[in-house]
Amino acid sequence: MVKQISLNNKTAFTCQLFVDGTAVAISKDKIQHNFKIDSVPCSVQIKIWPWRIKPHIRLDGHLVNYGLAGIKPWDHMLEFELHEDHEQRYFNNIIEAKRQYLSRTGQNIPDNMESYVGVNSAYPEIIEQIKDIIK
Repeated sequence: MVKQISLNNKTAFTCQLFVDGTAVAISKDKIQHNFKIDSVPCSVQIKIWPWRIKPHIRLDGHLVNYGLAGIKPWDHMLEFELHEDHEQRYFNNIIEAKRQYLSRTGQNIPDNMESYVGVNSAYPEIIEQIKDIIK
């Protein structure tokens, strides 16, 4: 569950956090801003001045990709939803993006999916060999 949102940029900016449409906090003229989130799930809007700044966003200290995290960047605001299982949703979006990339490049065959995405990696025969070695 996400408890903190951090934004940082090369130049100072001001931002205001709205949670479920209610203004919660404002942070002025800094390079880095930190906001606490009290309850999840929630709808988040972060209004930014000056416009057209796209700061790096960290959720609980983890740098996230706007697209994979479902963050909509507007000229004046960032908008997204936070859920109880945000980390799992983000991970699933990473895997799905890799699958889509491989299918577009013609590499969407089981061997490549295993090598590049890391799914279906049970390898029962290798596990048995390891168990034999450590006995």
